[in-house]
Amino acid sequence: MTNIKYISHASVLIQEGENFILTDPWFQKPAFGSWLPTPPMSVHPVYLLTLANCNNFSLAISHGHDDHIDDNFLSMFPEDTRVLIPEYASKGFLSRIKQKGFENIIEVPNSGFEFDCFKLRSYINLDISRDDAMLSIETPSNFIVHANDNWQEIVGDNLQQLKEDANRFSPEQKLYMSQCNLADGWPNVYRNYTEKEQQDIHTNRVDNIIDKSLLNAHNINAQYFLNYAGHAAAFVKEREDLKEKVSFKSNNYIQKICMNAGYNVDVLDMLPGDSFDFENVEKQFGGADLCVDTLKEESFSFYEKYGNIYECDSYKQYASISSEDMSSLLNEFLQGFEEFVLARVDRTNFNTDIIGHTVILGSDDGSCTSEILIGDSPENDVKTVKFFVTKPILSELLLGNVNWENLYIGYAAEVETSPKDLNARAVIRWLSMYGYVYQRNLRLQNA
Repeated sequence: MTNIKYISHASVLIQEGENFILTDPWFQKPAFGSWLPTPPMSVHPVYLLTLANCNNFSLAISHGHDDHIDDNFLSMFPEDTRVLIPEYASKGFLSRIKQKGFENIIEVPNSGFEFDCFKLRSYINLDISRDDAMLSIETPSNFIVHANDNWQEIVGDNLQQLKEDANRFSPEQKLYMSQCNLADGWPNVYRNYTEKEQQDIHTNRVDNIIDKSLLNAHNINAQYFLNYAGHAAAFVKEREDLKEKVSFKSNNYIQKICMNAGYNVDVLDMLPGDSFDFENVEKQFGGADLCVDTLKEESFSFYEKYGNIYECDSYKQYASISSEDMSSLLNEFLQGFEEFVLARVDRTNFNTDIIGHTVILGSDDGSCTSEILIGDSPENDVKTVKFFVTKPILSELLLGNVNWENLYIGYAAEVETSPKDLNARAVIRWLSMYGYVYQRNLRLQNA
């Protein structure tokens, strides 16, 4: 019998007899410079590390974001642990896993990989992301989808393949696990919008994410759905409102959306610590339900009391580089970004609408800025995306100590677009990819 124990955020422990798969491990290292798992991990890492040393144990890691792969935690697993990752065209993620010393890394293709009692298959939608993927996990009796952040409606060949596999199982044998929360800066760091506009856009975006996640479960005729991969909160100094605003939605909230949409899906009443055996949910404390609001508040208090928030970017005492060095590095950063995009955009056909955007990056006091026009801009078609960052964090970005995604996903920057309702998605996606390349290149230069 397959058992699912919810560990934290996008991490579940799948057990089939004496065989285990742990997905996307994250203990408490801040992700994106501000995120902490909320609520915290329900099983202390020591127990999972012991399990990995004594049983047939594997790790399945969907992608390289720090809320899905805690490097400190990961480095403690035995080097011979089987590590399963999607087969990406870029090998940056593979290299990151190798650097931890693992000797048994399997790149799971879309055609699938079988071992012991499991079969895994990876699914990548290149129109959405080139470095994020969902995994299907089959056991002898059950079909599980580890969708993590891939909430967008599944279409085309991916949907056809997923349905083909899923159709070999009855609805009550299938569990779909997917993100049900917002995981980027729009609209909460945008200066263009009033507080009311931000709240309305935020709510509509979250509801759409939930709806599409449930639709995917409905489309493969999965009876069960787990609300996960949104169980985190952002700790940003002087933006305490973000903690609650971006933390997870309750299962009741998601069930209401499911019912209103008419999807034939059961949203499991699970929190980290609970388990599910495809018949019943076993609560962590003998059937006692935990108050969701209290769980969040106690998580916030715990992280403050134990000092975890002071590991987040906005609470650290970063020093600023000189204005002269900042100007020089800003120019290098944006020129490198333009070269990165223009060398790849035609070949990959990925978010080609980035051409014609002006990208401006600078300090929040306006004393030091730089801008670049990506390609050519059609006359009278002004498309500008501005990023404002405190000098200390901007310095850390330019020195390669902070990743660009900390600015947008981690809420360390503020954004302004012109025109007001310009969709900055293409700029954001390309900057997300470039940020990792920029850091890697600096490490190689300084090695």
